Amino acid sequence: MNDYYVVEPCTTAKGFEIKLKDKKIDLAKAEGALSTVGEVVGKSGVVLLVKLKDLSLSVYASGRMMVKGKKASQKEADRLATEICGVLKGAGAIL
Repeated sequence: MNDYYVVEPCTTAKGFEIKLKDKKIDLAKAEGALSTVGEVVGKSGVVLLVKLKDLSLSVYASGRMMVKGKKASQKEADRLATEICGVLKGAGAIL
């Protein structure tokens, strides 16, 4: 288990939830960082929507992220969480 995030299945959204432990996300910094690994397709003050190949990622300022798509699996969600959290951390978007 990682020391700063948890990945859990979300049956209601048919995807996976990545939750940061006691951390928030700066969406302005996250937008710049995530545009290097995917396409930012929407944003508001509380959520950032990112397209990553066959998956969609909703990033919330609260520190929660939702991964959805036909190819979403526990293994893919774990891999994506590691990649995304690394990108966010490197950009100083994890508060």
